[in-house]
Amino acid sequence: MRSRWRRAGGRLPRVATRTPRVGAIRNPQSAIRNGKMRHRLEYAAVRALIVAVRVMPVRLVRACGTALGLAFYTLDGAHRRIAHRNLAAAFPARPARERRAIARAAFGHFGRLLFELLRFATLTPERMLASVEVDGVERSRLAYAQGKGVLFVTGHFGYWEIQAMVHALQVEPVAILARALDNPYLNRLLETIRQRTGNTVV
Repeated sequence: MRSRWRRAGGRLPRVATRTPRVGAIRNPQSAIRNGKMRHRLEYAAVRALIVAVRVMPVRLVRACGTALGLAFYTLDGAHRRIAHRNLAAAFPARPARERRAIARAAFGHFGRLLFELLRFATLTPERMLASVEVDGVERSRLAYAQGKGVLFVTGHFGYWEIQAMVHALQVEPVAILARALDNPYLNRLLETIRQRTGNTVV
């Protein structure tokens, strides 16, 4: 063995080692606790919003929702860039300035939808029906009259969450296919709101 090492230069091969940095090893239990705490804080914030919108005038509810959506447009760069890319793919001939205005308006609308949905969570069925005007109800009733079942394929257009709640009151309840939220507390709350008028969530 010695002669072999001498012929190779008499040196052992070096093995690179790394000293783990302080904080490089994360505690999974701590990450789980932090995640649960964040979920609880988000849930508490939404519950507080529900209490607030219960006593707010409708115009103020919509104004606050719009402001929240525009704040997310400003602060959430990742989703803002996704919106810009999607609009560029959908409307390549339109000026970039116009596409940015569309994206900004969409974020404002989503904020309004959130606040309106929380407001509807506090309304009676009678007040829900008095608060909306839905086009095309007759077509839905004609489709149901055929006795074959009806499949609604929708996108995130308009006030789709509220439309589903009102549809159950005007026509008949539906089964809603939706992805569960990452926050289990908010997911249960949203399912409760969606099912207030008789719908079910799949």
